[in-house]
Amino acid sequence: MPPTIASLLADRPLGLRLLTSEGPAGDTSREVRWVHTTELNDPAPFLEGGELLLTTGLRLADPGFDLEAFLSGLVRAGVAGLGFGVGLNNAAVPERFVTAAAAHGLPVLEVPKATPFIAIAKSVSKALAAEEYRAITEGYRTQHDLVKSALAHEPQRSLVRSLVSGLGTGAWAVLAGADGSVLHSAGPMPAGLDLAPELDRLRGRTLPSSASILTDSGHVEVHALGVGKRVSGFLAVGLLGRDSGPDITGRQILAVALTLLTLGVEQPTKDVTVAELTLRRAVVRLLVAGHVDAAREAAGELRVPLPPEPVRIARDSVRDEAVPERMFVLEEGDERVLVAPADYPGFTGGVSDAIGYADFGRGYRQAGEALATARRTGRPTVSFAEAGSGLTTLFADQAVRDFAAAVLAPLTEADRAALMPTLRAWLAHNGQWDSAAAELGVHRHTVRARIARAGELLGKDLTAADSADARMELWFALRVREGQ
Repeated sequence: MPPTIASLLADRPLGLRLLTSEGPAGDTSREVRWVHTTELNDPAPFLEGGELLLTTGLRLADPGFDLEAFLSGLVRAGVAGLGFGVGLNNAAVPERFVTAAAAHGLPVLEVPKATPFIAIAKSVSKALAAEEYRAITEGYRTQHDLVKSALAHEPQRSLVRSLVSGLGTGAWAVLAGADGSVLHSAGPMPAGLDLAPELDRLRGRTLPSSASILTDSGHVEVHALGVGKRVSGFLAVGLLGRDSGPDITGRQILAVALTLLTLGVEQPTKDVTVAELTLRRAVVRLLVAGHVDAAREAAGELRVPLPPEPVRIARDSVRDEAVPERMFVLEEGDERVLVAPADYPGFTGGVSDAIGYADFGRGYRQAGEALATARRTGRPTVSFAEAGSGLTTLFADQAVRDFAAAVLAPLTEADRAALMPTLRAWLAHNGQWDSAAAELGVHRHTVRARIARAGELLGKDLTAADSADARMELWFALRVREGQ
């Protein structure tokens, strides 16, 4: 379990004591994501949310200190609670501090003089490391179960059950056909929940598409399944009693399940041969989605290891020719995706640079740009290096580079290392906080804080309804920067 106010109170060597016991300020179930020490008048701009903020109250005696503004800022920043060290600047926690914090719904912990702040930080850090290890282990085990489910006698039913098991207590899932009829379900789905309006909305959207809703029973997500423009099914996933979606590990589990279910709905598995074909295609789909570990797991189930790195990716028109044993092919619509060793002599269509699996997404995009050039010029094979297609034809233009540099200048003039990749991930996921957070491996509050900070530096509200032009310019500038 992640560290909470309650688990810190239960850590007897720390000797912490809760001074607020009623209302929201008495909620000890709050998760603590980090520990931070401050004596600033306004530490809120430097916080990401979920911190236990430690202070000795040095500023309380300052006539210019505004306690209400201090606490209001912490609430907006999403602080989990306050720890007040006694015996230094204050012999005891001032009553006015406790009363004001309680009014703002913030728990207050008394930290005895014998307990150094670093001891609390170490306790939280140790608990976070243990939770991360548990999450990684459980996530890997669930991915393994999902891959094995794809080869089961009833793969769709088995996949839905494995997904619900991996998401934990209170999770439920329903797999439906294109017409909304229930094919398989698992977990305690709330009675009377009508998802038909969400299915109707998703039918009119471009794939991939999804919708999140908050119901009386908890958080619900609905995902449209299919490739190209045709919706072939839906997956609804719910978490009872939760007002937000799965955590980062759960999000990765869900992404793998969606990949495998999409292929299963497109081509229902009826026997072992078709199951193996479906899983072979899933290997490529998982790589495209960035789930390298799950792709290796699927390849292992097939007893056909992925080609050794470096590899190249080729995108081409569908062909009937045989593919060598240690290569993987995904056919979607009128296009196939081939993954093969970098020195394979038989590539056709658009071919990427030699890449490692960690860069598969970049190689996939490269092959797509090269394929566009091949189709335009009528050449049977075009490598990315010689493509000069799509946006890359503009990247060599100095005026375009100058434009991109000017757009990104507020983010590059100082040390803003975290802002640039966060902005790119957020834009790449169409402004979806949870998806961007999952790619970056951070909490969605962190993504929100970084995007807000980037907007301040750029002088733009990137989340406003009328900011499409600003986001487009930033995306183009980032692409130019990557292409240089």
